Amino acid sequence: LDIVTNKVTVEEQEICPHHMINYLSPLEENHHVHQFRNKALPIIEKLLNDKKMPIIVGGTNYYIESLLWNTLIKSEDVERVKQQPENLKHVKEARENKDSGVSEAEEDGEETNRPRTERDSVYQDLDTETLYKRLQEVDPVYASRTHPNNRRKLLRALEVFDVHGTPMSEIHKAQRIESPSNVGELRYPNTCVLWVQSEQSVLDDRTNKRVNTMIERGLIQELLDFHKEFNAKRTQENRELDYTTGIFQSIGFKEFHEYLILPEEEKHSERGKLLFEKGVENMKIATRQYARRQIYWIKNRLLRNKGHNYPPVYSMDSTDVSHWTEKVHDPAVQIVQDYMNGVVPQQEPLPLQEYDNGAEFNECKACNKTFVMRKEWNIHIKSAKHKKRLRSLRKRFHDTCDILDQFKEKKSMERETTLAEMTSRTANIATDSVDGVMRDCVASDISDKEAGPRDIKSLDTGTGAVNLRDMVGTSNEQSEDKGESVSDVRDKVLF
Repeated sequence: LDIVTNKVTVEEQEICPHHMINYLSPLEENHHVHQFRNKALPIIEKLLNDKKMPIIVGGTNYYIESLLWNTLIKSEDVERVKQQPENLKHVKEARENKDSGVSEAEEDGEETNRPRTERDSVYQDLDTETLYKRLQEVDPVYASRTHPNNRRKLLRALEVFDVHGTPMSEIHKAQRIESPSNVGELRYPNTCVLWVQSEQSVLDDRTNKRVNTMIERGLIQELLDFHKEFNAKRTQENRELDYTTGIFQSIGFKEFHEYLILPEEEKHSERGKLLFEKGVENMKIATRQYARRQIYWIKNRLLRNKGHNYPPVYSMDSTDVSHWTEKVHDPAVQIVQDYMNGVVPQQEPLPLQEYDNGAEFNECKACNKTFVMRKEWNIHIKSAKHKKRLRSLRKRFHDTCDILDQFKEKKSMERETTLAEMTSRTANIATDSVDGVMRDCVASDISDKEAGPRDIKSLDTGTGAVNLRDMVGTSNEQSEDKGESVSDVRDKVLF
């Protein structure tokens, strides 16, 4: 995979010896930083013993850190944490975990070259959200500093807990006692960093052209050939495609995935062309973002005034390549020569800046994003994208409130209309009932007069015993005094 990894050409490799190239099969999915470090350090040591200057060119910053600093977990750090009373229960829990597959070497704090999937198999089938909840249980401090979507860090922290029986945060705390700078001891004290910079607009243009050049060199065919080989192996092993492991983490695979899985005849269709152009654009975006992350890493890890154990950083401006010799090549050669001669370079390194980006967990529910660093959070809440999202949500909220108000008003009117209709129907039914009762009473009174006096005690109307003779008699007397009609009296009796 020479093209997708943008590997130096054979002609460039002939200019000077290159190491750690073509030493790993792209089908290997479980190669990790410890294996890289263990293979690279002997090469560096041999070059130094031969009085040759090793130059680390990167690349993946996490791997560079493993060579610059003693940042990885050491047995003495683990043992120091294990002796703390509050951590004894964690050690016991880890040793009782029968599914962790922990070896004696690992319990002693030694990293092994055993494939990582054998050590985190208990977690490999769990989704990232479940992993984060598990980490919150065993190491809430480290969880608060880790992004919930950073699966690699989540797996690593859980692996450390299962292997050593101690939370990752406690091990880092022990390491900071020895090195307050929070990066460990500088492995090679006589180290410097040469940072070839350029203006951001120029860098963006170069990354776009780089993608175009890779496509012209045959990137798509290289990806297709590898996909065919990899899928044959994956199908044989009955595994799902995972873009978070191995070579698939390289820029290019995810971006062209939809195009690559199309049948051959569809690749030349309109849909195929659209997916190809989409892949090209996504790859350019991912490359630009990666370049920005590299700049951020240099500024955050090398140029922050967080203590000692940081190599000086010298800047070379490559914005105008027509001035490459005087602005990049000659200054860099002079700095390296001064270091080899044991003298302080005339060029001043970049100044350090005060470190003001502490760990702080924040969650933006409006944008559905999580931040674990204070500076990133402050940048986000001031960003135009965040403010635009808030305006959209406020408008949607007001529109929803207006709709709800209209709905409530409509329902209220419907309810009033319904009540009026029910009242009217009830009144009609009651009126008909009273009319019937009054007719019965009149008929009964006539019968009484014809048949003689008879004591009618009461009449059951369905709502209780009512003495109609007394009620009608009283109403008639009142009506004669006030000049009310029989219908008025009837209505009073009803209501």
